[in-house]
Amino acid sequence: MRGDEIRLNFFPLTTQEFQFTVWRRSYAGEKKEGIFQDLYKKTLPVVPDSLDERGEYWVSFERRDDLEKFVCRENYNHILTQDFLYYLLSRKATEALGEKEFFVPTKRFRRRIYFVLREYLEGKETVWLRPYYLHSAGKFGFLADFRFRKNQGVPFSRRIQVLSLSLDKDYKSNRNFYLDKFQKVTEFRDRYYRRLFPIDSDALSIDVAGELERLACGKLDVKTYVFADDQTDSSQFRGLEAYGPLTKVQSPIRLACIYRDKDQTLLGDLLDALKGKSSAINFQGIEPTFRTTIETEPIKVSDYSQESLDYSIKQISKIGEKARDELVMPILIADRNDAQTYYGLKYRLLQENLPLQVVTVDLLRRHDGLKWSTSNIALQIFAKIGGQPWKVKPTNEKCIIFGIGQSHRRRNGEIVRYFAYSVSTDSSGLYKRICMLGKSDNEREYLEQLRVNMLQAVEQYLEQGYQKCVLHVPFKIRRSELQSINLAIEELASRRSAENVDFLVLKVNTENDFFGYANTNSLVPYESSYLKISGREYLIWFEGLQYHRETIYRRVSGPIHVEFYWANRDGLNEEDRMKYIQDLLNLSGANWRGFNAKNLPVSIYYCELMADFLERFPQEVDNIEIVSNPWFL
Repeated sequence: MRGDEIRLNFFPLTTQEFQFTVWRRSYAGEKKEGIFQDLYKKTLPVVPDSLDERGEYWVSFERRDDLEKFVCRENYNHILTQDFLYYLLSRKATEALGEKEFFVPTKRFRRRIYFVLREYLEGKETVWLRPYYLHSAGKFGFLADFRFRKNQGVPFSRRIQVLSLSLDKDYKSNRNFYLDKFQKVTEFRDRYYRRLFPIDSDALSIDVAGELERLACGKLDVKTYVFADDQTDSSQFRGLEAYGPLTKVQSPIRLACIYRDKDQTLLGDLLDALKGKSSAINFQGIEPTFRTTIETEPIKVSDYSQESLDYSIKQISKIGEKARDELVMPILIADRNDAQTYYGLKYRLLQENLPLQVVTVDLLRRHDGLKWSTSNIALQIFAKIGGQPWKVKPTNEKCIIFGIGQSHRRRNGEIVRYFAYSVSTDSSGLYKRICMLGKSDNEREYLEQLRVNMLQAVEQYLEQGYQKCVLHVPFKIRRSELQSINLAIEELASRRSAENVDFLVLKVNTENDFFGYANTNSLVPYESSYLKISGREYLIWFEGLQYHRETIYRRVSGPIHVEFYWANRDGLNEEDRMKYIQDLLNLSGANWRGFNAKNLPVSIYYCELMADFLERFPQEVDNIEIVSNPWFL
């Protein structure tokens, strides 16, 4: 295997040209119920081998007297062919395996079949297969990956994290994640491969290769960080210490520290660490690192009752009135599982346009807790108070990027309140603002708000001179929401057609069915590696091996799936696409939540953080648009 190849988690068919028999009937607008309940609705050629003239049909893989026989080739409809492969595999598993060796989930829209490797009290080790057409290789086959399926009623635990391979047997981050997953897929192949394949239908026999598909791997440029005076470095931490932050805060920072009497020693440890006075922690301190000064103001309470929190907020207000030339930053020392205090105080201070930094008692007491967290806590404080630690060197200039988020409120599984927002940055990753896109308990009204507000939000930035507008939408966004957003962008594109403005919508799927194994000792691809899986779809490793350091210290996640969903320019070529892909990768380095924070583009990650807060807040936030700093870090 060549070094510039990655094995995709895809077993291709050994023969890619075949034909199979289906039974069909012209679609005439019938609902999928009654005699049509178990049929597929697909487009097919009206006449065999005439692909230009197509019609809609109800289709069955089983003989039915009310349907006509039709000989179908694999290229007539790729989705139908995948359905056919799923049908054959399901039938073969039922015939060849015991009932405890496989199962098919009741929700079949993902077309997965799970094969059991071993069972535990907590659940089952499985490898799933799903039919897939790999456009870039022109091949049908089966995606395959490991998954631990937790039994219903079993509480989540570290034991389950071990069985899921996210932790190792010592309950540490599993740095052998790729090796372990590959071993599970190999175990599935050795145990089940010849019992399942070939899969047959009449005279047709379809076999599957025993090795994963190898694809040529591309490399994006490594991220470059920009600091004060346009100085650059490949490391956020090293560059910040050497050159100082991109934009300093103009006033001293006063830390208003809310704590209980029993936590006074822990607060002292935290403040010593933030001031760089702890010999056990390799952090110079907020003042030399961020080129600012800090003062502290204690607010001691007996407990975190509502009365005590009311008192704390009044004290913070007094501190702000007294220290008018300083920036007040509240800090709370809280118990790890005290969500009510955490989210309640965060919400109330946000209503006062104040951020909140929470540090848990558990972290302060844990061995090495502060050692690895102090610099990240300091970074969050600096960014929440209005500083800009760094930006990334962009590929596209004058480019505004919108991350789309949603936080719908549900009752008994049904949406009772629709809520959407955007987090905007430019292509350098600098945080701009939050914009409300829609808020209503009526879906139709909400979707219209989404269209109108999206249009207005983009228009405002175009008036500021931006020449490119890119929307990063999560994969889980509902189809109706995506259509409303798309309508706004299409309308704006047609209105600005003469101004040479680029409009793009990218779907970014952080949880997807794809995985890959490199030709490295750990099987982990290098950071910034990518695979092209179709004309407009890519898999990107936002984290991975470092070129200057190939040792793995923690679990490395799989690739992110990116699809160019819509563009106003038909001539968007591969070079253009790679520039937008490069900026997407760069945005993963603009994360101000920590120096080693989750390696996702901030356009997506910040929206995830926002959603978590908005879902847990006791009430809706009314002033979310006017808060100027990233309070959600």
